[in-house]
Amino acid sequence: MTNPSGRFDSPTGTPTNAGEKPQMLIPQAALRMLCHRTGGTISRATFYRWVACGMIRSIRLGSRIFIPRPAIEEAIQRCFEVV
Repeated sequence: MTNPSGRFDSPTGTPTNAGEKPQMLIPQAALRMLCHRTGGTISRATFYRWVACGMIRSIRLGSRIFIPRPAIEEAIQRCFEVV
């Protein structure tokens, strides 16, 4: 699917330009990014539970869920905070 500028939409459903990071992530990409950046493993069920309870902000459009990139960055920061 193309957007008005003729560029293809990314898998997240948001148009991207060369080198531009999408600002909205699909849950699979957000989970992969969270695991990679924290060096840990988080189960898919745990990730979706965090989304459902609001621990990770999300936006629902119809049946699709999108995770804002800043929300994942916040979750990564919380993982490294010492209580």
